Amino acid sequence: MSDPVQDESNGDSLWSFEAIAPPGLETALAEELRHLTGEAISDRPFGASGDLPPALVYQILADSLIAGRIYLPVARGHVTTADSLYALVAGIDWSAHMSAGDTLSISATGGNAELRHTGFIATRIKDAIVDQFRDREGQRPDVDTEHPGLRIHCHIQAQGEAILAIELSNGSLHRRGYRTDGGEAPLRENLAAGLLWRARWPQVAAAGGSLFDPMCGSGTFLIEAALAVLGQPASMRRQRLGSPAWKGQAGHVWKDVLDAEPRCWLDAPASRQTLTIYGQDRDPLQLAAAHANIERAGLGETVEIHHADSFASPCPADTQRREQGLLISNVPFGQRVEDTHEADEWAALCTQWVRCLPGWYWGILRSAEGESVWPLRFDKRLAVIHGGVEVEFLRGQFSDKSLRRPAGPHALAQRLIAQGREGEQSADDFANRLKKNWKQRQSLLKQGDTALRIYDADLPDFKLAVDWYLTEDGEAWLDIQEYQAPKQIDPQKARARLAAATAAAVEALAVDPEHVVVRQRARQSGRQQYGRMGAEGIERVIRERDTRLLINLTDYLDVGLYIDHRLVRDRVAELAQGRRLLNLFCYTASVSVRAAVAGAKSTCSVDLSNTYLDWAERNFALNGIKTDGTHRLVRADVLRWLDDAVKTAARYDVIFLDPPSFSNSKAMEDTLDIQRDHPALIESCMRLLSPDGVLVFSNNRKGFTLDPVMENRFQVHDLSRKTLPKDFSRTPTRRYVCEIRRP
Repeated sequence: MSDPVQDESNGDSLWSFEAIAPPGLETALAEELRHLTGEAISDRPFGASGDLPPALVYQILADSLIAGRIYLPVARGHVTTADSLYALVAGIDWSAHMSAGDTLSISATGGNAELRHTGFIATRIKDAIVDQFRDREGQRPDVDTEHPGLRIHCHIQAQGEAILAIELSNGSLHRRGYRTDGGEAPLRENLAAGLLWRARWPQVAAAGGSLFDPMCGSGTFLIEAALAVLGQPASMRRQRLGSPAWKGQAGHVWKDVLDAEPRCWLDAPASRQTLTIYGQDRDPLQLAAAHANIERAGLGETVEIHHADSFASPCPADTQRREQGLLISNVPFGQRVEDTHEADEWAALCTQWVRCLPGWYWGILRSAEGESVWPLRFDKRLAVIHGGVEVEFLRGQFSDKSLRRPAGPHALAQRLIAQGREGEQSADDFANRLKKNWKQRQSLLKQGDTALRIYDADLPDFKLAVDWYLTEDGEAWLDIQEYQAPKQIDPQKARARLAAATAAAVEALAVDPEHVVVRQRARQSGRQQYGRMGAEGIERVIRERDTRLLINLTDYLDVGLYIDHRLVRDRVAELAQGRRLLNLFCYTASVSVRAAVAGAKSTCSVDLSNTYLDWAERNFALNGIKTDGTHRLVRADVLRWLDDAVKTAARYDVIFLDPPSFSNSKAMEDTLDIQRDHPALIESCMRLLSPDGVLVFSNNRKGFTLDPVMENRFQVHDLSRKTLPKDFSRTPTRRYVCEIRRP
């Protein structure tokens, strides 16, 4: 890149500028720019803006760590069509900004009904500029997207206002030049800087505090923290200037800024000798990337990193000796721990941080998906975009009161009932529907069904499922499940509506308020479906036909029994009398237990989860059946187990195959997508089936269709409607069930 044009400006004029922030960090950027310049800077929806002398705009360009791009607007106008855009651009004297022999690049964002494609917008702007030069001078500037002499940007708002600007920055300023290997899910550098600002790093560093990233990955937080308090080196600052051929450049002013000491987030830059920044990670490859990035940033003697698993080594000894500090990390919450008690592991880790880092501030970036509760109380929640996905940043301070103990489903129900009785939210329509549905369920009660779906999101304002259980001790329980509300719904309004519905359900169904639980249904991934969600331990035994089965109403995503499958269990129990049953993806093995009680010759139940296999063993024990050679429980990856089983002589008369729709559990060797993988699964099962055997295949994937090849190769009998209980008639396509036999 060439040096900027030297002009005759004395730098006394004011430049209007706009600085772009990472989404969610607009206020943080404005605060940083006020600190760097000492001037009034306005918060904007896109970041910050102001009118400053060129020296201060160059100061922002050189030293802001949060800004993404710096624009100098040159024209504004209302555009609705390509022609009106062309006219706006053509109305600017571009010879005042560049020469015909210079190069340019054009970028665009936004758009409206007529100008929808940013590529077309950029092309139309380019046409207007080159046409002007060609008409006036007989030659035109060329386009150079890599190293242009002038960068031009256009943003078109939905209402039609277009803003044309010179881009003063050399592309996106998040590129500092130190990172060539970002590792897994790397943070953008300016996003990391903005989160450090929000996490109070300037205040912590000014007080002599330390910084610790317990899961540092490729080291972005560590490096940005050091740059924030030491200042960027000259090489990083120098590369930030874009549009070197712009005739408005005050080149001597830019040189003066570069020659002066860099400005940082502290009034007095920190000393490398007193600055303490630590990082650790359990992945050697990530640490190798972090080490290389730290060295390229010139911080090898400032930032210290170690190989350690935070769940085993929560705090380095050096951090425990520091009274003040900031723990900050982009944590893989929801995927890091590879056992069935992930929430417990994170709670234990946070407990250790509270113990060994008392008084420290903390900031955690984590996925916003799901409803896994972060174990620490926080004073700020911030939504930001990381890798094109919305995530959340939480911040707080470690103290004796930091650990949060969220109410379990039973305690939550009691709070909601009290709130609903005192609140003004109406749930009359919901209550009336419950009463109507309950009246319709009376015939099922007379048949001996003790687990029923009373309500299933019948009304659009009450997205709930309400299940009713009658225990063998005669207790009636309600399990109210709230389908996760969209993020645009006001959480307080959603809570008030849920409270009103919970209180209404107690009254409408005449249930003891102490016999109600409330859980939220959220999309789960990996082994979250197996993990404990609480520890209230409300377990009860219900009877299904002549079988005793254990349900847990509080501690897991599901109670341990799919009540919409009871007619399927009836059918399998009937088929398995005096025969050998194989139950794959067995969950709590209720199908196997029902079959064993009905007189199955033997059962083999296979699942990957120790949690549910332990539950299955308790179900067998409740019915006086030992899990020995006759009735076996096998912990295994079903896909791998099937590959091994077909090589043996083992054969089964009845096979029940009820796989999840999708699974990416880390304990599995492969992912499972039932729509994609069901032909191979069925083929493997049919090889294990005795000549006159039957495979009962079931799944609940929405929109599932059986591969036509299966219908051509085997006898397939669809039982989906026949096995759907009446209390689930509102969702007739919720499960696909069929019997498959050899021709």
